[in-house]
Amino acid sequence: MPKSKHSPEFRAKVSQEYLDGIGSIQFLADKYSIGYSTLKGWINEYQIHGIAAFCHPSNRNRTYSKEFKLRCVEAVLNGEGTVDDIIAKYAISSRSVLRSWIKVYNANREFKDYNPKREVYMAEARRKQHLRNEKKSLIIASTIIVTIRIQLQNSMFLTVRSILG
Repeated sequence: MPKSKHSPEFRAKVSQEYLDGIGSIQFLADKYSIGYSTLKGWINEYQIHGIAAFCHPSNRNRTYSKEFKLRCVEAVLNGEGTVDDIIAKYAISSRSVLRSWIKVYNANREFKDYNPKREVYMAEARRKQHLRNEKKSLIIASTIIVTIRIQLQNSMFLTVRSILG
């Protein structure tokens, strides 16, 4: 979850205003210039966890085990709650995270545990990109060489032809 520009106290205050019946989600979202879905997520989290829902460190990525991912996906698919309910209940960082897990599950692919060696993945991606760039360079170079050979052959033919007259 990206670092919020709103303090935990502010998010709790706005959520409590909704729960106290001061206004609808749309009214409060407009009043405080907050996205409707954002406010709805805050309210769901606040109802379950109170202000503690907003006090987690958000300056780093959270990690989830494959068992946890499966439990959350099955909770949605078994009707234990909506996507919003499940992300609030299990403190998942965002709707898109849970949705991506559901896509993996529906594609019959296996969940993977988080591997903290991100730099390994990045190095592999850079290596692959480097190879792609290298292949492109080789193709361009070989095309240039073929073109030059053809031009040389043509110019030599013309030279020989002009000499022979």
